[in-house]
Amino acid sequence: MRVRAVAAAIPTWVVVLTLTAGFTVVSWSGLEQWRDGGGEDSYSYVDYVQWLDVQHRIPRRDQNYEYAMPIGVPAVGVLVQRAFGAPNYDNPNSPPLQAMPKLLRRLAWIALVLLGALGVARARPLQPRWLLGIGAWLAAATWAVSYVLAATDNEGWLPLVLISFACGVALVPATAWLAHEVWPERRRMPILGAIAACLMPVVFASTLYFHPDPPFALAATIATALVVRATRTGLTMWAGAAAGVALGLAALARQSAPVVAISLAIGVALVGRRSSIRYVVAGTLGMLLVVGGWWYQQWERYRNPVEANLDRPGYMLDHQRLSFFTSTPVSLITHPRRPAFMDTLFPRFHAYLWSDWYGGYHHWGKDTKRFATTLASSQSVLGFGGDALVIGGVALVGVPALLRVARGRDVLPADGAFAVLTTLFLLAWAGFIGMLVRFPQRDSDPVKARYLLFIAPACAVFAVAAGILLARRGGWRRALLYAWVAAYTVSWALTFATAF
Repeated sequence: MRVRAVAAAIPTWVVVLTLTAGFTVVSWSGLEQWRDGGGEDSYSYVDYVQWLDVQHRIPRRDQNYEYAMPIGVPAVGVLVQRAFGAPNYDNPNSPPLQAMPKLLRRLAWIALVLLGALGVARARPLQPRWLLGIGAWLAAATWAVSYVLAATDNEGWLPLVLISFACGVALVPATAWLAHEVWPERRRMPILGAIAACLMPVVFASTLYFHPDPPFALAATIATALVVRATRTGLTMWAGAAAGVALGLAALARQSAPVVAISLAIGVALVGRRSSIRYVVAGTLGMLLVVGGWWYQQWERYRNPVEANLDRPGYMLDHQRLSFFTSTPVSLITHPRRPAFMDTLFPRFHAYLWSDWYGGYHHWGKDTKRFATTLASSQSVLGFGGDALVIGGVALVGVPALLRVARGRDVLPADGAFAVLTTLFLLAWAGFIGMLVRFPQRDSDPVKARYLLFIAPACAVFAVAAGILLARRGGWRRALLYAWVAAYTVSWALTFATAF
């Protein structure tokens, strides 16, 4: 009882911060081993930043494969690259911050960390028993910042990757925040949400290379949490404008942001009915204020504000075969890695999401070790449990909540939040499948879990909701849930420990 009382006295934010710190350490270890491996077209994004930095203009279609990428992440990349003193094509030997003594640079960053910690501390009563925890967090943050600054002195590729790294790590507390907004009265839910995010390989993988999807996912998650909060606290114009600004930032990172905006608007309209009109209008204006200029520029250039590079000459098919949507190969268990089931949707997505289909961790080839293939198979098999939890949460919690909200009868306190998340989940998948139908490509290159990274926090919430239902049933259901969590955690830990 004493241990339980002590555990109950620890603030939720301390536990979430601790989980985030642990995830940061693990992800940094992976980043050190990956060392700019060039995954997921990251070299094209780096070239975009370099071109923008040197030429001061956006590359054309014939100059960069990712020519249609929104300007937000590359612009931040230019600023970060110059601030950290990374070399570029035009001026490799004159980094601004590098001219400062290393000690001064580190002291400046430590001061920022202290200011951030002060803000966190003032948000809660600063009682003596929390001083040790706050001190430990400050020490860890200071060490981490100093280590990163030291690493960037000789690693020209690292500053850009730090953008994705920071946003990928931030998805852990962002998921905890989203869980809190869904269940504001339940203390453990943010902790469970953070744990679920830490156990998603796609979140970890997003920290390893420079890519726009982590910033997009973070901005989309912030917008989603703001919308969920507003369904509970009030659909005011200011709340709508705040969500709209977050969506505008998401649109400056990825072309698929309108899918998020439309999904959230539909969810709000179902929950708030007429009272949602001013909220949605304010959100739309906030979003256009941020991204309107970029969309206008893209319309002038391509007659499409969300122009993408999905129509690739030489790669396109007439249409997707039926087997693309219906295949369920046994090799998903026996051989869940490239080049198996190249032209399938759900098997490849599953192996990409839970296992190592792409070969990012173990680099499939003739010299691949037996333990690596065994771990890939175990991840794929155990990933079915993750699929079941997410889909079960949507089917057993999300859809019923959406129906109750739509009918306006017997609405439960959390139904508004789950209606918004269910709308986002369903329309995100509809948009993803629609993209694959509209732009069918040879070898199905766009079938990548990172394209749906922005719904990973919502999926974590659904998985937690389904897990709670199983745990409440007790008996073999609870035992099965705990056994799966333990087995999957061990499998994922071993996969990471033997990777790269």
